[in-house]
Amino acid sequence: MTALEDFRFPGQEEHADHTYTFLFCDLRTDAVLAELPMSQVTYGWELNGLGTLRGTVPFTDETLPLDPLAATAPARTCVYVDRDGELIWGGIIWTREIVPGGRAIQASEFLSYYQRRYVRQTLSTDTSQITNAAYVPAGQRLYADQRHIVWSLLRSVGDLIGDIEIDINPLRFATGVSRDVTYYGYDRPEIYASIKALSEAESGFDFGMEIGWKPTAGGEPKRYRRAQVWYPRRGRSAADSGLVFAKGGPASNLLDYGSLPEDGTAFATSVSALGAGDGEARLEAIQTADDLIAGGWPLLEAVERHESVVTADELADYARADLGARVKGQTSPTFVVSAEADPVLGSYTVGDSARFVVEPEPVLPTGYDRELRIVSMEVTASRGPERVRLTCVEG
Repeated sequence: MTALEDFRFPGQEEHADHTYTFLFCDLRTDAVLAELPMSQVTYGWELNGLGTLRGTVPFTDETLPLDPLAATAPARTCVYVDRDGELIWGGIIWTREIVPGGRAIQASEFLSYYQRRYVRQTLSTDTSQITNAAYVPAGQRLYADQRHIVWSLLRSVGDLIGDIEIDINPLRFATGVSRDVTYYGYDRPEIYASIKALSEAESGFDFGMEIGWKPTAGGEPKRYRRAQVWYPRRGRSAADSGLVFAKGGPASNLLDYGSLPEDGTAFATSVSALGAGDGEARLEAIQTADDLIAGGWPLLEAVERHESVVTADELADYARADLGARVKGQTSPTFVVSAEADPVLGSYTVGDSARFVVEPEPVLPTGYDRELRIVSMEVTASRGPERVRLTCVEG
């Protein structure tokens, strides 16, 4: 790749001790439209979700000749974040509004595109549900492996005029976990929602986007944007990562631990999963945490819908996964850490597990010491020290 000192853009800005470049591109062709500065920037990632970027593009004598209105057109353009020569974030600009001195924009990661794409013809792993038994894209049949189903969903709309370029080749390797699913074209299932629902089954997967620079023969590096499925999980265990965020002591790098909220409103000890079908013929699977009820917890019910699931065994997998999520979903603590202190930003990602330690304080007389999984990261890139907000869950 081109050396950092040789690879600069006119729109670069110094944020704290780092050089940021914001590239604004055409969504379909990925051609660069402008390199513009930004202020008040936050950006981040979510595990099995859509990370966002917010910031303000200044309209000044320097930027107006670059046509920032065209370069930030919602639903037509995208923005990439380059930090110190490394492409670390990319997504689609969806909203824009006038603010003092310019335009405030909001973007979401590239998979948000598939919240605006739908299954048009029935796709199924069951050949009795379709009229063309050839595999996608030639026909309607889905490959049974769960990663291949994601590939098939994305591939099924990839040839239509107006599609954007996302590399789905990383999805060609099997996970070894098969699914029985049907997506009925007359229901117009949303592709992103279908992928997310598939990931939440028992023995499911994590999914997201990877973006970056790739070298080319004798030329400037090019950008890539790849859909990715991680199985059995994205990221490392706390033992493998060795990540420790601590408040107090000589290695203190945790700036704030918030209120450590606990929320029982989503907690359930019994889950009814509803699958395909109508009326009394609708598939149903019930899973109950008998051990918790025997231990004194009340019966708390939840209902989850998985209308693309057509077999009882598959629905039972979803019900077990739904119950597992409900019984451990009582806490989502948020921590603010320094991007510069070890472990530095870039040495961890969503999906990683880490140890979070707080020395005893008046509101925490016994301290705090937990292994938690990072499910969301938000970076504040300002002219002061960079901060990273980490949202975590048990497990």
